[in-house]
Amino acid sequence: MIIPRHLYVAIGKSMLGRYAVYAANLASMMLLARLFTPDLFGTVASIMVFFLFFQLMSEAGLGPAIINQEKIDERDRNGLFGLTLVGGIVCGGFFYLLTPVFLQFYKLPRVDEVVPYVAVALVFFSASILPSAFLQRDQAFFRIANAGLTAEIISTAATVVLTRWIDPLHALAAKTTFSAASNFLVLYYFSGSTEFGRPRAGSKFSAIKPLLLFSAYQFGFNFINYFSRNLDNILVGKYLGASSLGVYDKAYQLMRYPLMLLTFAMTPAIQPVIRKYSGDKEKVEAIHRDFTFKLSIVGAVAGAGIFFLAPLIVHLMLGSQWDAVIPIVQVLAIAIPVQVVLSTSGSFFQAMNSANMLFYSGFLSAIITISAIAWGIYQRDMIELAWALVIAFHINFIQAYYILYRKVFEKSLSAFLVKMIPATLVISAMVVWH
Repeated sequence: MIIPRHLYVAIGKSMLGRYAVYAANLASMMLLARLFTPDLFGTVASIMVFFLFFQLMSEAGLGPAIINQEKIDERDRNGLFGLTLVGGIVCGGFFYLLTPVFLQFYKLPRVDEVVPYVAVALVFFSASILPSAFLQRDQAFFRIANAGLTAEIISTAATVVLTRWIDPLHALAAKTTFSAASNFLVLYYFSGSTEFGRPRAGSKFSAIKPLLLFSAYQFGFNFINYFSRNLDNILVGKYLGASSLGVYDKAYQLMRYPLMLLTFAMTPAIQPVIRKYSGDKEKVEAIHRDFTFKLSIVGAVAGAGIFFLAPLIVHLMLGSQWDAVIPIVQVLAIAIPVQVVLSTSGSFFQAMNSANMLFYSGFLSAIITISAIAWGIYQRDMIELAWALVIAFHINFIQAYYILYRKVFEKSLSAFLVKMIPATLVISAMVVWH
């Protein structure tokens, strides 16, 4: 089965747009890593973990549910937008009220000073949900990328300028606010050209009802996925300190760059295109198998590259004060091949209207990943934590694709696993070399 040309075109547009954003992200990281200490990064990162959780709460699986809709009338559209605005204000206000809880939980000085900036960013993030979903549904990936690029440039420039006038911690924390506000303004402007149009604040909150079943399972998946993906940062910050969290967060960020470049840039294009074939499981499975094979090869090359070039990459991107990142990122690089492939699985679950199966898979993943994190934190060693996560990622790869093939495609996954043999050999070589 040959992958449909328009899927390649959509993926190409998504990747080109996202790459511009990632280049700006990378330049920003390289610049700011030389301006701020690991301790300051760790303090901000400790609160950003909870920012991600509140983002999840305000989004509530609404974005993917909207993408699957054939039509939405004006009153429903405006009602949904009004609901996201109210949700953002409520989440932002509640986040701010939790300041004493964050301070007590981490017992890190000055954590409370970061909270107001993140609370305001939550309001803007929530307001962006509908415009972003409308643009993604229309496959307007360049416009989404323009919003992200604008947000990164403005927020980084504002942070650098603010370091001359205010406390460095406040300048770094303010980056989140500037980024969220800029992203919303550009997305909102561009949404005027989408099929559903630019939303206005409406009061018909009941418009959420037809979307609840899909969005509930999607939200459930996002909810449990959040804890499996972020519990390590929470516990490293609490038990190993801000400086350790700063180092660990940067190592994980470097490991995620191949995922960002290879799969996070592609996934926005997969659901809108594949949903057109959702009634033909044979065709979608064949597309998926061919697609993931190519991804696994590229992921294996990327993983091996980061594994062997970790010292050069860390010194180039972060500077010599981040040497402690090197051994952690080398271990995490072993999981890049499976992570690259696994990161696209959610889009196929969504496109096949199987958010329930995605939820069940996510639930199993959470149990496995949280167990690995608990083991690593118990050892109080970030290298042990990294190895535990690598093992967990591989177990999750098997269970996720077992569910996708047996429950969604209704086929054996043996042919899929055969396609993964080249990547498996590269992973084995990295483990032996280490």
